[in-house]
Amino acid sequence: MIRAIEFPDRVEFRARKQPGSIAFDLRSDPKGMWFCCPCGCGDFARIPIGKDVKPSVSPSWLWNGSRQNPELKPSVHQLNCGWHGWLRMGYWETC
Repeated sequence: MIRAIEFPDRVEFRARKQPGSIAFDLRSDPKGMWFCCPCGCGDFARIPIGKDVKPSVSPSWLWNGSRQNPELKPSVHQLNCGWHGWLRMGYWETC
């Protein structure tokens, strides 16, 4: 399991390329979460999230609203490298 460490500064988030790190984009509509792939490939992706409700765009994820221990439903599939897993209680778990 890999800890999903939040970087409030998106420039630092991008520069560090820390596997599993996250950065929230809560001012846009729909809200989003950027993540650096937990597999270590260095790829970044943005996924649409909604607190307690999935956004109407597809695909999208249900977020528990926590920034320290985020959870997403359903699982996340990173298409560029093929990584597939869950974000549960602030940790990435490979399927």
